[in-house]
Amino acid sequence: MFISVHATNDVTFDDEQNFRAFKVVVRIPEASLDEARVALAGLATLPDRDTAWVSVDALRQWRSVKDDAEWQKSFDAMIENAKPHGWVDEANNAIKAHVEWAA
Repeated sequence: MFISVHATNDVTFDDEQNFRAFKVVVRIPEASLDEARVALAGLATLPDRDTAWVSVDALRQWRSVKDDAEWQKSFDAMIENAKPHGWVDEANNAIKAHVEWAA
């Protein structure tokens, strides 16, 4: 699954049934880190160009999955599998994702 940031600062949740991969894709050519931070405000924080911490609650409430009990169960399992790797910030209820930037 991945979060995409588009040139219009529109953010989409794509490939949401893929629980084996997680990333943020900034699809704005030559976007700055600050532009990406603005687009992702309320959804994710970007401490640097390579890392995003995405709100678990925001993902759970995404319109296309919020009422999907099977998705929520699979997402719970993904979170549990990520914890031993240090990819979950329990204090801030966020999951780590790498960031890809459009060329």
